Amino acid sequence: MKKSLLFDKFAKFAMLRAAFWGSMGIILFALPDFLLDGMFYAIVGYMLVDGIWRIVDFVRESAANHIHEKKAGSLLRYFSLVIAVLLIVVVIHSIIFRHLLIQVTPVYLGGLLLLEGILYFVIALCANTFMQRGLLVALSGITFLGGAAVLVFTFGFGIGGIPGLTKVSGAALLLACLYELVAYLVYRKNVGNRLNEEDIQ
Repeated sequence: MKKSLLFDKFAKFAMLRAAFWGSMGIILFALPDFLLDGMFYAIVGYMLVDGIWRIVDFVRESAANHIHEKKAGSLLRYFSLVIAVLLIVVVIHSIIFRHLLIQVTPVYLGGLLLLEGILYFVIALCANTFMQRGLLVALSGITFLGGAAVLVFTFGFGIGGIPGLTKVSGAALLLACLYELVAYLVYRKNVGNRLNEEDIQ
């Protein structure tokens, strides 16, 4: 049951993340220069919003649990809080040293996609059915490989130079968008099934 709640909590806002990843991917294909220009600030902004949202969610759940005297899920909440603090620290560091770090934006992007791929894998294991888990695990692996490809091309092992790196980065972002979209659709289907079961009862 806890796994299902974790999946629902993640997938509930998947469309917002899908919109971000998808728009960034499309922008990279349309405006390749964005990779070494605005992408850095987009990534830092994403991490900042994610960190703040996790802190707000932690405070809100802590208040709700205190009112109802519940302690369920405390370990998961504290783990999320630790991630939030780390994200805020990275954001502060990135802003202070932005003039140096903006040149390694693809490393930021590749690393972020690798972390997202790992998170996606964990979330995929929390899906309700075997088919849902299988599909999401496959997509999480593809997202992880996309992040790895960005890093490989960044350090010169790919072909095509900056244009090639831009295309690989755009494709990797669209793959992350695909995972988020599928996760949201799975979530909506599960919610619909639960509502139907309640109606029958």
